[in-house]
Amino acid sequence: MTKLRNNKYGLSFNIFLLTSVMAMIFSSSLFAASAPPKEVPRDLAIEMGAPFHDNAILQREMKVPVWGWVKSGVKVTVEFAGQQKEATAGEDGKWMLKLDELKASSTPAEMIIAADGKKEVLKNILVGEIWLASGQSNMQWLSNKCDVGRVLIKQMQKRVAAGKEQPPIIREAKVTNFFASLHPIEHAKVSWSSDGQNFSAISYAFAYKLYTELKVPIGILNCSFSQTAIQAWTPREGFAGAKDEYTQALYKKVLETDPATSEHKTAWGKFYGDIDNTLKENEARVKRGEPAKAFSTKTPGNLSSNRDATWLFNARLNPMIPYAIRGAIWNQGYANMGEGIVYYNNLHSMIRGWRQLWNRPELPVYFHQFYTPNQKGVWAYKPIIGKAADMRLGTWLARDIPHTGMASQIDMTGGIHYGSKTIPGFRLARHALKNQYARRIVADGPMFKSYSVSGNKLVIELDHADSGLVVGETGTDAKKGIATPNVIPNGEAQVKFFYLADDKKVWHAATVKIDGNKLILSSSDVKSPRGVSYGSGGIGNQPNIYNKELLPLTPFTYYDNKLVSAKDWPDERLKIAGVTINPNSVGKLNTWRSMPLLSTQFRDNAVRVHQ
Repeated sequence: MTKLRNNKYGLSFNIFLLTSVMAMIFSSSLFAASAPPKEVPRDLAIEMGAPFHDNAILQREMKVPVWGWVKSGVKVTVEFAGQQKEATAGEDGKWMLKLDELKASSTPAEMIIAADGKKEVLKNILVGEIWLASGQSNMQWLSNKCDVGRVLIKQMQKRVAAGKEQPPIIREAKVTNFFASLHPIEHAKVSWSSDGQNFSAISYAFAYKLYTELKVPIGILNCSFSQTAIQAWTPREGFAGAKDEYTQALYKKVLETDPATSEHKTAWGKFYGDIDNTLKENEARVKRGEPAKAFSTKTPGNLSSNRDATWLFNARLNPMIPYAIRGAIWNQGYANMGEGIVYYNNLHSMIRGWRQLWNRPELPVYFHQFYTPNQKGVWAYKPIIGKAADMRLGTWLARDIPHTGMASQIDMTGGIHYGSKTIPGFRLARHALKNQYARRIVADGPMFKSYSVSGNKLVIELDHADSGLVVGETGTDAKKGIATPNVIPNGEAQVKFFYLADDKKVWHAATVKIDGNKLILSSSDVKSPRGVSYGSGGIGNQPNIYNKELLPLTPFTYYDNKLVSAKDWPDERLKIAGVTINPNSVGKLNTWRSMPLLSTQFRDNAVRVHQ
């Protein structure tokens, strides 16, 4: 950050700037915010890269980078699994070597590190499969607070006690001594745990599914935290590679905080200049007996809070790189609900940045599509356009990133922290099992492919529906514990999420008939359908369409065979037959009503000071 300057800005400016900086340090954790650790790993005689500690799991069948820090020029020796490798520390004291490919092993082993007359022994090291798990609170949410701990783990423990199942070997690692940071952190502490009840619930369900198939130790690098936007988990390098204006603006914001850039010089020069001009103007105003003008203390760059762009990546994920991993899973969305379709751009940036820093251009990343929060009122489960629908659309479109996959959660419902985490974790695991472990399974639910119109009927063709289609619901089993979809035989009449649009762009509820892997829609109110919508307002535990693998149909809205998003539609809301749009919910009046509440002195009959 630019230093405080005792120059033309004068003492009053320095006092102002010092006050502002101190406020940012305490309110926004300007440098790095340390969180009180729940588990404190022991201090090591030789400082190692964050994930290298007792109880770690290493990636099998892949070169394994091992790194740490000693004095510059010191030679370091690492012994593990019959291998002995050497490296010499560079000028900054960092050293790195790579172990040859390892075989999976659930037998505890030791890693011995020796350097400069010191020796450290890491104990209880296993070899298996490692996955990164990242996102906000629904990824961070603990097993013991939802169906994973209360049902999945307890049922597993009963089978283990009865001798019907071997206990799964699953361990989780997470940074214990940092929360967020403006700059990337390397020197961090990571603790490995085997207490599944205190794991990320989604990642535990994911890991458990992998273990039951692979029978090798599964390690999870848990890099998640509540109330964090996707931009916070994106490294600077991810924004840098983008061509679109939206992402370039994010990248510019990050550069404005870097004193080495021209963007920093320009932005902070303007910031200082505006303050200086205001101070000079105020001096004149005060001499005239007029009140001083207020000025903004909002600084340029990504300094709005310790959850701004890159901050969570820098503190909680960067210390894990380049630990050998098979791939990554991602669950997030609540913090970005108001931004809409640019979630597509953000997924591209985040994944691009991860891959660049891991030097893994084909690193597999599997992400969730946003679930259905509890809905109420006349618009519940009706077709919609807007931010949440567009965010789901952006997520669906981001499947164009190679070596990725999307697991829908549209049939999961609940509050901000929905309780059904087992099935979402299992669905992510299907992608990994199919693509990384060669299991012959279906990983995707049905997705819109095309439609054709014949008279008053509209016929939908779907991808990922070769096995056929069924009607199902998650509500029954969700009440019992795990939200496993239940098939409803001949249940088409219970599906209420299909709508057809007429030539006036009015949407009418439609009936659906399953015809093998196709859907046939009709409505007595639409003689010649122009558009079709399904589930854009959410589905939750209501009856809906699945393929035979019980993976749900992804929401979609098309009109005249074109994908519909908020920016393309001529109205702010879809016109739905039988639903009256509240005039206060659209247009300028709604914009005004959505503004932040004014301070109490701004009321009718108030007196404004003339300036």
